[in-house]
Amino acid sequence: MISQDIIEELTEGNQEAFRIIFKAAYPQVRAFSLGLLKNDADADDIAQLVFIKLWTKRAMLAQVKNFDTYLYTITKNTILNHIASRKALMIDITDIPNVSTDNASPLDQIEACDMQLLIDMVVGNMPPQRQTVYRMSREDGLSNDQIAETLGLQKKTIENHLNLALGDIRKVLKFFILLLLGWG
Repeated sequence: MISQDIIEELTEGNQEAFRIIFKAAYPQVRAFSLGLLKNDADADDIAQLVFIKLWTKRAMLAQVKNFDTYLYTITKNTILNHIASRKALMIDITDIPNVSTDNASPLDQIEACDMQLLIDMVVGNMPPQRQTVYRMSREDGLSNDQIAETLGLQKKTIENHLNLALGDIRKVLKFFILLLLGWG
């Protein structure tokens, strides 16, 4: 239980009070996040975001009657926002239309080239086998069965490589799209 005195000190911007609250509450925030998200990295990210929000909105703590409920609410809302953003950004990169140079503005052409360059950079940094599977699928147009036969791998292995490759690309495209929309 965090004392009201510590919370008041945090409200005034006391970094030591923040450290005390962080040490006391971080394990619960992370465990709650992990319980809902089932992903260690996401749970760490959420817990860090919660404490960033707690610090940046510390002045509001003077109006909070129950700190534990307030922290739970911040955590819950951060998790819900995280889930919503992941669903909204679960795009299939194969659905991104090619920009035709006939109808596209110069800005559209630049953005399309930038996006393709970004995808090429991500693919170039993938492990060799994942890169090969991705290129055979997306650039050569081979089916998963054809790739599996060519490389002497199981079809499930090919699917796993493609899922990982597309996941890597989606992560980077998410930030690119946010930048294009002016949110970055």
